Amino acid sequence: MIKLLIIADDFTGALDTGIQFVKKGIKTQVIIGIKIERSMISSATEVLVVNSETRPMTGEEAHDVVAQIVRQAVKMGIEVIYKKTDSALRGNVGGELSGVLDEAAGGRIYCIPAFPDVKRITVKGIHYIDGVKLEDSGFGLDPFDPMTCSYVPDILRKQTDRKIIVVEKGQEIPKKGEEPEIVVFDASENEDIKERIRQLKKAGELKYLSGCAGFAAFLPEEMGLGGTERQGIFRTDYFLVTCGSLNPITRKQVEYAERNGFCRRNLLPQEKLLPGYYETEEGLAFLEELAEQIRKAGRVELDTFDLEGRESVREYTARNGIDENSVRFSISKCYGKMVRYLVEKDLNMTVLMTGGDTLMGFMNEIGVNQIWPVAEVGQGTVLSRLYWGDRVLQIISKSGGYGEEDVFVRAADQVTE
Repeated sequence: MIKLLIIADDFTGALDTGIQFVKKGIKTQVIIGIKIERSMISSATEVLVVNSETRPMTGEEAHDVVAQIVRQAVKMGIEVIYKKTDSALRGNVGGELSGVLDEAAGGRIYCIPAFPDVKRITVKGIHYIDGVKLEDSGFGLDPFDPMTCSYVPDILRKQTDRKIIVVEKGQEIPKKGEEPEIVVFDASENEDIKERIRQLKKAGELKYLSGCAGFAAFLPEEMGLGGTERQGIFRTDYFLVTCGSLNPITRKQVEYAERNGFCRRNLLPQEKLLPGYYETEEGLAFLEELAEQIRKAGRVELDTFDLEGRESVREYTARNGIDENSVRFSISKCYGKMVRYLVEKDLNMTVLMTGGDTLMGFMNEIGVNQIWPVAEVGQGTVLSRLYWGDRVLQIISKSGGYGEEDVFVRAADQVTE
């Protein structure tokens, strides 16, 4: 029986939230799409995570998708709905929270954007990353979703006209008004989050919630969820990192891994922007060369950063008449084709993918829409099991903005022979 529905806007978000329940032994299932059908859900599943892929949509489109998912959940009798948000508030947060409010009875959704364990806190409604305002952090330079303000209500108001209330630390939760409301709680440490959960439970309001993995991690205990479901990590011969993220945090991780034994391959423009390239003789030769490189080096990382002295993505797209807006999807499609080729070569490898688009590109390529989180191998870094025909694949996902500098090396140490 499903006791909690989590709606995420991308794959890494779905997995880094779902793993919070897996760690407590709770049967957790992750699916892609906007239809919740009982036929695709295990009878043992207690926490269902839906990856709605609304991150790249418009605010209006994201609103409609979330509303449709919530409508189905309400009909199925799911009582607790959690709208997972990005810990840097990227995407269509305002539109999505409105989508929940429009379909869920109760007139309120409670949001805690903070994730203290990764130094993301909210004070007087202002969101901070590593001690600086959101807009002044690396997320202000994100090429796809730059964050240009830090006050949470202002971020939400770009896509919603619903009333927004900020409740500072120590303040009581205000009584409900007559109109639908979004309540944003400050939080600068885990105890702040726990206390708000206790207050909401006591008031009978632990129903429509929103936040990142930091909020979700403390829900099992108050919801009475627990279990004994456990799966182990299996060891592989090889380790491949495919970096679709362009976040500065990921760049440091790539450079650290290169200094510590990884063979790094920076992809050329045609290798990361032209999915059709992998149908050509030159593209197939590159794939075969890559497979051989993995066999020899053991640990290989591919990245899409612009390097000095090479033609940049912007220069290449301008020269070839390619729409810049299609770049993020082209990169994920190219990685999908690469990884599929390597898997079909029966390389015994674990693949770590940065960025939700990257994992989504691979799953679209092989036509699989379910994945099972198994273990957390680093902060926001989740190892999952994926079933494709008679193959069982071990995939690690990581949001571009998460993780310590040595995350790739530590993950490889845990899963390789």
